[in-house]
Amino acid sequence: MTKVVCGGLITVDLLFDVPGHPDLGQKVRAQSSRIEPGGGALIAASAIAALGGRAALVGAVGDDSLGDLVRSSLAARGIDAGLVQSMRGLATARSAVLIAPDGDRTIINHRDDALFSAHVTLPTPMGFDAVLVDTRWPAGAAALLRAAKAAGKPAVLDAEAPVQLAAEALCHASHVVFSEQGLCDYTGTCDAPALASAAAHLGCFVAVTRGARPVLCHGPEGAFAVDAFAVRAVDTLGAGDVWHAAFTLALGQGQANTAAVRYANAAAALKVARRGHFPTAAEVDALRALGGDPTDAGVIG
Repeated sequence: MTKVVCGGLITVDLLFDVPGHPDLGQKVRAQSSRIEPGGGALIAASAIAALGGRAALVGAVGDDSLGDLVRSSLAARGIDAGLVQSMRGLATARSAVLIAPDGDRTIINHRDDALFSAHVTLPTPMGFDAVLVDTRWPAGAAALLRAAKAAGKPAVLDAEAPVQLAAEALCHASHVVFSEQGLCDYTGTCDAPALASAAAHLGCFVAVTRGARPVLCHGPEGAFAVDAFAVRAVDTLGAGDVWHAAFTLALGQGQANTAAVRYANAAAALKVARRGHFPTAAEVDALRALGGDPTDAGVIG
């Protein structure tokens, strides 16, 4: 079983399904609400476990009730929490998330910078097949990618703005995948020439995810694009994290870059098409084989 370690932001999210994005100063009644553990690293680890990989999480929570909620959820999802630290006297990061009928989400996050003062101590030798980190914990990201690079394993950076805060981590990544906002932050624009410039500067495989539009890539294979799967969006929260999780897992399994991108595109489409769902490997394989919309293809009934 492929083992992937995910490092970065861990939160607890308070989610509100709203009839539309509120105007300034307006009171809005949510149609429903729920509390769930979140954050890029935790969502990615959850996706890896659902896809059949062995997931470990690296990060920090506070010594509070929200931290207890996170730990109980990790156990329930089959995620190794041995490298999650509880920081004395600090509050767990938290987010308010508004989800509109079209699936689009707005996130307001608060986190104490002191949560990211924790040090990463990995077992020696590193017993993982791949590493995935985000830019929210720059020092931790650098340490994890450095270990992956030394072990000759895929070292993937989820490059969200502000990207330059993780400058050291960029030096150790084998794969850097930008969001559109991340690529604009790093290069000033978000298009194929900007991605080529990033590839030349970083000297590794780079890509940019663009929602429903094709993923642009630049690597040893040259420049190419991989079409996204058509999807009726229900909930886009965490779709990018699921994409990075599936991509990293596929690389850890030995899939080539192009195949890994297509695998990630399928996983993200399935995540968007169903609220609160982490896709399984069987669902992803079925969608890749059939193509089209997840509902039309019979993957989601």
